[in-house]
Amino acid sequence: MSGDNSDGTTSRGLFDGYEGYRTPTAADYERLMKSGLIVLDTNVLLDLYRMNHRVRADMLTVLDSLQDRLWIPHQVIEEFWRNQQQDGLLGHHIDRASQAKQTLTKARESIRQAINRWAKEVHLSEDAPIRGKLEEGSAGLDSAIESLSDLIDEQASSDEVPGSADTNRDPVIQGLESLLQGRIGAPMPDADRDEAIATAKSRAAIKQPPGFRDFEEGKPDPAAAGDYLVWVQLMEEAKRRGIDALFVTRDLKEDWWRNSMKGMPRQPRVELVDEMRSVTGHQLFMMEPSNLMKQARSLFDLESRVDQQSVTALEQFETTESAGGERWDEANLEALIDLLLETAVVQAQAILDAALNDGFVSRETVYDLGGYDASRMLRGFTRPVKTAARRLQDDGVSTGDASELLKAVYDNGVVATGFRIPQYTVPILKLLAERVYGASDLDRDAEGVDSEE
Repeated sequence: MSGDNSDGTTSRGLFDGYEGYRTPTAADYERLMKSGLIVLDTNVLLDLYRMNHRVRADMLTVLDSLQDRLWIPHQVIEEFWRNQQQDGLLGHHIDRASQAKQTLTKARESIRQAINRWAKEVHLSEDAPIRGKLEEGSAGLDSAIESLSDLIDEQASSDEVPGSADTNRDPVIQGLESLLQGRIGAPMPDADRDEAIATAKSRAAIKQPPGFRDFEEGKPDPAAAGDYLVWVQLMEEAKRRGIDALFVTRDLKEDWWRNSMKGMPRQPRVELVDEMRSVTGHQLFMMEPSNLMKQARSLFDLESRVDQQSVTALEQFETTESAGGERWDEANLEALIDLLLETAVVQAQAILDAALNDGFVSRETVYDLGGYDASRMLRGFTRPVKTAARRLQDDGVSTGDASELLKAVYDNGVVATGFRIPQYTVPILKLLAERVYGASDLDRDAEGVDSEE
């Protein structure tokens, strides 16, 4: 701690001006959870649909214990409602179950093919004694696969949020409505929001955190500025209340967190801690939802109500969900495009055209590529891309996040004005586009192709 010496000079402590390097203590967390500002990111709210039923119930118990400290930036609520009704969220457990069952079915077929191939290679006769045992084994395999599939369906049904398509019946919505009443920030005035979006863009150009990764990945304005808008609103509320803030997020991108050694607690980037102190005079802390559950479980004597296994399960969930798979690279993008050229030509051409147009392909271009009638809808247009990526993954090819490719862009209303690909993939896909168009003279009318529906 700094202070004035008798001769008028100022003495400084080791962490004065370097507060961002200090590791938080248990006392810091206790103080924050009992008297600080606890700010939840959008993914914390949306993940309630992705958690299994026990972890979901335990997280709601934790949030209830922290209710008096909770505060939600308006940007978070805007993003929550924009994403809450998406099929990929509400159907998360059913989709994951379906993928697991498809993998089991393919494994069964691979086993059958392996046996048949072996039988041919060793010239096994149809009346060989082993044939009966092979058939018994195959029947047992079928029975085992069906039993496993039933168990997966049973678990998915248990974990799915009942009534989630109706906000009047959705238990997650009902729980959040009670928890967050009076704890959500007001929207920014239009002029302030426009200025903040412009600032976010200029900061991203020099990689000033947070949020520059979203610009790098080609998200359109104002979506790319979402993290910065959350950040601005968080600082304003901390300054207004005059207290330290704890930001809880599953977003593990490097524009929020500084690099840490494996097994060590993650800490916010020093630049963010410094900016928070400069703007508000107070300290920024950050943690993942699993750590929030762990700390609250201990501090508020919730051991009997919040299962330790839920903490462990949430840690595993965060690792899986936040990793987002491998990034797209030349090898897996080429494999994806090759597969799409066989199964969904229009989608392949749309991705390649986007690469030739700085990452964006317009709605009009898509209609031209597919030779579509003007009355045709593009609902489900990106689905074949996700299907192709899953096929590659089943074949052992590591891919990037399929939802990144051909992301619909909405300027206003519900009609997409076009589709965007991540900015970092543009140079790779541009080379692929030049190679494909130059080498094969594709039929860009894609006659007869109608695979997006």
